[in-house]
Amino acid sequence: MSRTVGAALIGIGIILWYHGGTSSNAGLVNLGIGSIILGLVVAAFPARGYVSRESLELSCGDMSEFLGKISKNLELEGKPVYIPPYENLPSGGIFIPKSEEFRLSLGMLDENDVFITGSERESGILISPPPGYRLLKYFKDNYGEIRETDVGYASSAVSGGLSALGIGSAEVFEEEGTIEIYIRSFLPRNTEVWGDPVSSAVLLAIAEATGELISVEEAQMVKDYIRMKARRLGKVEEWL
Repeated sequence: MSRTVGAALIGIGIILWYHGGTSSNAGLVNLGIGSIILGLVVAAFPARGYVSRESLELSCGDMSEFLGKISKNLELEGKPVYIPPYENLPSGGIFIPKSEEFRLSLGMLDENDVFITGSERESGILISPPPGYRLLKYFKDNYGEIRETDVGYASSAVSGGLSALGIGSAEVFEEEGTIEIYIRSFLPRNTEVWGDPVSSAVLLAIAEATGELISVEEAQMVKDYIRMKARRLGKVEEWL
């Protein structure tokens, strides 16, 4: 059922994106891209409430490739920033800035936004709900809330959920302001980390547990793990 719904959302998204582009209607373009991303997420999750490893692996590659093309075509050079849930973005989000030196006003964002425009430092794309949101929600529904806990608790909860479902594992360490993350992932080596639901679920959990924006400074494959370095950027209130 979820694959049918996901395919329908992707089809609608492509139509909206095409018509928005040909008619220069930015609203339709944003709505179309949002529908495509949501369709890819929904397609990974069956309606019965558990995660299919096979569907997750398939959708992961498709989503990463699609989002990677957007990032490349728009020449986005900034590091991905994970945003915890707050009033404007109830599901949280991922902001990929146009510039490495960026400004972000969370009070101006909306969950229906995709392209954030302004000066080069203010521009980028917003992905909300982000890949991994449904996966993280599943963990919280089954293993308990993580909001306002800490990095250690959040990473343990998510890693336990990943292991229980048989779809991966995660280890997180924080020292001297740097967060190091090791994730067993199904990502091919040439995909973007922020397009993978498993990696995103871990990063979203850290952002939600701390209530802070989290920037992914570095990501690389090490054998069959993804190794990431991230840092805290401050509380949501500081970015409003």
